[in-house]
Amino acid sequence: MANELTVTTSMKLANGNLDSFVISPRTQSITQTTAAPARVDGTQTIGFAAHEALTVTDLTTLGWAYFRNRDATNFVQIGVDVGGTFYPLIRLKNGEGCVVRLDSGATVYAQADTAAVILERCIIDD
Repeated sequence: MANELTVTTSMKLANGNLDSFVISPRTQSITQTTAAPARVDGTQTIGFAAHEALTVTDLTTLGWAYFRNRDATNFVQIGVDVGGTFYPLIRLKNGEGCVVRLDSGATVYAQADTAAVILERCIIDD
């Protein structure tokens, strides 16, 4: 089947001299390549003392992902580990969320700011 997933993005900014910056809603239909796709969704508690891998059990090939920081105060960073060093690529402040396509073979890590946070996530097979 084709066009199983629809992703819509938009952005609008109105702040001082950055007034009237708008990216109109853009919708893209995406066909999954995995024959029997799975997903991992729900929440994961992310600690602050060290970065930790996100749980992606049962996924064959990482695809699109939705993340939302459910904490009321602290931010969470999402990124990769290279030789034991955490490199954050995404920062979600309290209450923020995002949708991204993950690299198919990546291991995704997260680390909270100064206290553990609840990270809501839904990651689907490509």
